[in-house]
Amino acid sequence: MPEKVVHIIRKKSRQAHCWIFSNETRRTEGNPVAGDTVLVYERGKLVGSGLYNPNSLIQIRLYSHQNEEFDLDFVKKRINNAYQYRKNVLPTEEDFRLVFGESDFLPGIVVDKYNNHYVIQTFTLGAELRKELICQALKELFPVKSIFEKNDFRLRELENLPRQEGLLYGELEDRVVISENQAKFLVDIKTGQKTGYFYDHRLTRAKVRALSQGKDVLDVFSYTGGFSINAALGGAKTVTGIDGSQLAINLAYENAQLNHVEKICKFEVGDAFSLLRNYVKEKRSYDLIILDPPPFIKSLKEKRKGQKGYKEINLLAMKLLNNGGILVTSSCSHYLFWQDLLNILIEAASDCKRNFKIINRTTQGPDHPILLSMPETEYLRCFFLAVF
Repeated sequence: MPEKVVHIIRKKSRQAHCWIFSNETRRTEGNPVAGDTVLVYERGKLVGSGLYNPNSLIQIRLYSHQNEEFDLDFVKKRINNAYQYRKNVLPTEEDFRLVFGESDFLPGIVVDKYNNHYVIQTFTLGAELRKELICQALKELFPVKSIFEKNDFRLRELENLPRQEGLLYGELEDRVVISENQAKFLVDIKTGQKTGYFYDHRLTRAKVRALSQGKDVLDVFSYTGGFSINAALGGAKTVTGIDGSQLAINLAYENAQLNHVEKICKFEVGDAFSLLRNYVKEKRSYDLIILDPPPFIKSLKEKRKGQKGYKEINLLAMKLLNNGGILVTSSCSHYLFWQDLLNILIEAASDCKRNFKIINRTTQGPDHPILLSMPETEYLRCFFLAVF
């Protein structure tokens, strides 16, 4: 059990929040150091157990509301709970985000399941120091073929962690085949973006498939063809996917063949903004357009510049829609909130002098659960707009 203690004071509105910031800590007992587990008390009452880093703005990340040590049994319990939850909410699926950090009370830890191959990310010092525990827990719970670390990202620098990638266990196949809503996808874990595949849009992809019958579809920022393949499987007449990565486009072609829709799908490599400007000049038009850009806003100071990017790409897409067409547009920028994105879409619609109805909206899938007490766990926002 943790024997090191941190006393805190925080606002009533944050009582259930999993993060405790530096301005909320008051004093320590037992000389805790960075990476330690600590017991957290507020006004003499136990708040829970957390991972401690006095060098971070977020000094404590709670992993339990009880007195619990972060040991192998605990990690196995948390991962098994996460797995059982996903089997309940996604009963027909075997491939998904298995662990989503704080939402599964494993702060700073992400695990994606690709068949029997697992990709882990550790965002914090406390999680990094317990990476072997995570691997051991996975091996004891599941028939693991490989565990791959994908930790080459900027957020690790906030806790002075090196950027690194590599195989932690087993043998990794060059391409892993996964299934989502009965569609199949090849995932290149080693060279793919993030962990190799974007599970978070599974709800949106299912809705796109249901809307695609007989339509000419444009999939912008298509990556390896997730939306394109679903549109084709939904009966689209034609599908055009564009992405800036040749590697991604190559895999998108393979995914089209894997799902027997290669005659419907075509893909083009290039800068999305430049290509869409050219499409507007060429007077191309589409019945259904999907915009799934990378985050244009990675920090609060980038928000204004990023908003301009979101407006421009949406304005171009709106110009390319046929009458009665549908725009499916999303943002994965944490700092671009629902109202921010809505305001951008209102401005873009006004500039192109077209009227739209909001016909749906989606967020991240249930394997990326959103904690009611922690709004930071929501980051994906998507609107479905119909032009009339």
